[in-house]
Order: sequence, then structure tokens, then C-alpha cells
Amino acid sequence: MKKISHELVDVVIAGSGIAGSTMAAELGEAGFNVLVLEAGPERKLSDMISSQIWSRRLRWAGPEVRETGDLVGAANFAMGWGTGGAGLHWYANWYRLHPDDFHVQSLYGRSLDWPISYEDLRPWYDHAQTYFGVSGDADPHAPAGAPYPMPAIPISRQSSAIKKGFETEGLKLTSNTLAINSTPFDGRPGCLLDGWCDSGCPIGALANPLVLQWPRAKKAGVELRHNAYVARIETDPSGSLATGVTYLDELGQENFQPSKVVISACHTIWNARLLLLSSNDKHPDGLGNGSGTLGQYFTSHALTTIHGLFPQETEPHLGVSGANTLCLEGYENKQPEDGAFGSRAWLVGQAAKPNDLLGTALAKPELFGDALETYMQKASAHYGNMTVLCEEDSIPENHIALDPSRRDRFGLPQALVTNSLPQANAARTTLAKAEGLRIFKAAGTSEAWAGARSPMHMLGGTIMGDDPSASVTNSFGQVHEVDNLFVAGASLFPTPGAINPTATLAALVFRTADYIRTNKSSLLR
Repeated sequence: MKKISHELVDVVIAGSGIAGSTMAAELGEAGFNVLVLEAGPERKLSDMISSQIWSRRLRWAGPEVRETGDLVGAANFAMGWGTGGAGLHWYANWYRLHPDDFHVQSLYGRSLDWPISYEDLRPWYDHAQTYFGVSGDADPHAPAGAPYPMPAIPISRQSSAIKKGFETEGLKLTSNTLAINSTPFDGRPGCLLDGWCDSGCPIGALANPLVLQWPRAKKAGVELRHNAYVARIETDPSGSLATGVTYLDELGQENFQPSKVVISACHTIWNARLLLLSSNDKHPDGLGNGSGTLGQYFTSHALTTIHGLFPQETEPHLGVSGANTLCLEGYENKQPEDGAFGSRAWLVGQAAKPNDLLGTALAKPELFGDALETYMQKASAHYGNMTVLCEEDSIPENHIALDPSRRDRFGLPQALVTNSLPQANAARTTLAKAEGLRIFKAAGTSEAWAGARSPMHMLGGTIMGDDPSASVTNSFGQVHEVDNLFVAGASLFPTPGAINPTATLAALVFRTADYIRTNKSSLLR
């Protein structure tokens, strides 16, 4: 079939998740003619159903991602599919990277440095927390910034049960910071604390693209086109200018969407995959891969869960999916013992339903029959949990590549992710697990255990940097070799820190949108 060509737009954005929708709203309001292409189906707020089974529908339903290494399994759980992307099932944990997270190479001789500092991003962090609506209290162990626009959500019975253990270890729990309304805010209601964030928030208390960015974007005239699978970014004969994107519609028909500016705002793996798929004569190893770093320096967070049964009732099904409380005390101690490296953060008191991946039943996957029933009778009222995130070094060996032996339904190579945890980071997770079990024992649990180490979040692969020979983009996500091509999302992160990435992702999006606004005349020439 002949490729269909569409009318020229100012900006085309691949992906409608938090990065893509925020960028679309910002640029639409700045007067750009913006089109967003989303590979998945249309989602509406009325579609959100408080059900563990329903939550699976919001997860990735595109081509399989193959993972290899000793820290794998995050892809299908973390990515989204349809309007809003992963922004419909994210947990709204809202944290800033700490100042030393931007300078790990310079300070410790490991990993990489960012091309910007915390102070460069601080005003954008402040802006982002007001835009999204963040609840929380001042935390002496968090980086400096403006006060949160809303007070923290109440401490839960589950957190109250766990708190004693932290105090015994000489640590302090603080209220969690969340992009969830603790009170009515910006025309959206306060949270019911019913623990269903994981399956989408139908009332809009949790900041997601359906209630936050897309109303603004559509009011500004932004167009959103669903079932539009972006297959490659096209360039002019010189290879120095993006001319638009080729996408495939529901019927497999090729479409060419010309644009003056192209922004890849997919999830981490898909940003790298799209640039790799866009190779041509001028960019034989992938678009923007003159440095050879495209796909490299993939990172995640090494996660360990701690579970326990408490003598008091904990109401584990109530609260928020992310965490009720937080411990950042000791985060800056990246070298806790010889042979161990990396920051760590405790996310405490996650709401847990009886079933499904994060439920109380699968906290004990080895049980069945009468033993499972006995456990569930106790756990449904007395269960508690927390999660520790540990830092992973950025190394070139952990990477995203194309797998020519496995292809999607359109015949395009699928993504292959390699991720193994460096030994010093693995040693850090061992220390954290022991700390967590001590905390739960001190809190009075009748039984405490740890889950297997696993990955959480996906970052890197299109890293930013000042040096075009060692990075894919500059600090604004602008691809070094293609002036009108930008990348948005966590794939830009040179290092991951040990906290959830969305606040930093959002701050970077606002900073890049401001850069594009400021350079509008030259970019739209």
C-alpha cells in the first residue's frame, strides 16, 4: 500500500504518557500546532475500575520486550498502553534527586555525571510540584525546595505499626510526598485512601494525564491520534534535520506525519528502540548514535520488599499504592561499608489487596491450600510491608538493543534489554535487606521475611551530556546530531539515584518545553 502523507504540523510527539502529555500541553499553550501519536487505544476516566484484574489492562500490550541479566522483569509492569501511558497506573511517589546524584562520577569515581546540577533543576522541581499537585510535609533529609501545596496524607495504621521499628534503629519515618490530593486541589477532589491507585484513579485525586494534562492540551488545540504506532523518525538527505515520523495505523497502513519538530516521549525502552529503528545512510547505527552510546547506560532501581505480620490490626488494604510514609535518612551515605555502594530509600506502608502481583497472597507465593488460607486469615488484617530502592551504577554493559531474531506484528525488530546489577550495588541491597528485617523484628512482627531482589523503574539508554562523543542528547534532550529532534522521559537520566523518577522527569520536561518556546523561531524555520 502507498504511504499516506498528512499535513505538516509544528510538533509531533510520540507517546501520550506523563512526559508526552505534559510536553504537549506546554507547547500547545505556547502556540505551537501539536500532534501526539499514541500506539495504544483511547482511555477515559470513566473506564477506570477499582479491580486488580482491570489494572492489568493498563499495562503494556505492545510488542514483547525480552530481558536478560540478573535484574530483569520490569518492562511489562512499568510501561503503559493507551491514553496517558504509564501515567494511568503510576503510584504518584514524588521525590527529587539529591544534589550528589548529579555528580556521582566526580564525587565517587563511579557511574556518570549529569550535565546539570540540582540547582539548575530546582526551579523546575518547584514548578512541577505545583502543576501536578503534591501533598507532603517538610522532610529534613530531602533536598531544599518550595513548600508542598498540600499537607501530607494521614499516617496509616500500617505505618504506625512499622514506625516503632524505625525508631529502634535510630531512624525517623516521615510523611510520604505524593502527587495525590490530600485535600481538594485545582478542581480535583481529595483522595479516598481506598488503595486502588494501581488500577487508575476514577475520581482524579491522583494526578494523571486524563485529569491534568489532557484537558489543558485539548483546550490549547492539541490533537491526539490513537492506535498510531510510530515506527521510525525520518530525516532529510543530510541526516541533520528530522522531517517527521512514519507510523502504522490499526490496519497496518504506513502513514507519514511531517513535522518541524519531532519529540520522542515514549517510555525508556521505546525511546531507545525508536532511535535505533530510525537508522539510515547518515546514521547507520541509529539516529543520534554518533557517540555509540545509544541504548547504553540503562539503569533501574534494585528493589527488595520486606513483609511481616503484626500483633495489631494494620488495615493493609487501605491507603495508597505507592507508600504512606518514607525514610530518606541516610540516603546521602553512598558508601555504607567497604564493597557496597549506592543510596537507598525506604517506601513504607503500601496498600495491599488480597490478590494479584502486589497483594498479600503473593507475598507468600510458596503457600497453597490450607496453609495459604491460614496465612490469609491473619494477613488480611495484620499484614505490613515496605520497599527499599537501591541505586544502580550506570555502566555501558547494561543496554537496550534491537533483537533481529524476534519481530513485532509489523516485522520490526523487538527490544532486547540487558541489565545485571554491579557487585557493589548488590552488596548495598544485601545491607538494606538486613536493615529492613531488623526494623520489622523491632516493630514486633510475629513473622518477617524479604522478597526476592527485582528491578523497579527503567532509566537511561538515551543519556544527556555536554560531550556529543559520550552522550545522545544535550541537557535539554536535544539530540546532538539532529537539531530539531528531542527526547523526553527517564531515558535521559545518566544516573538513577535511589528514588522514583517522575518528579525529575517532569522537571526536565518543563525545562525542555521552556527551551523550545524560547527557540521557537529557529526551530520552526
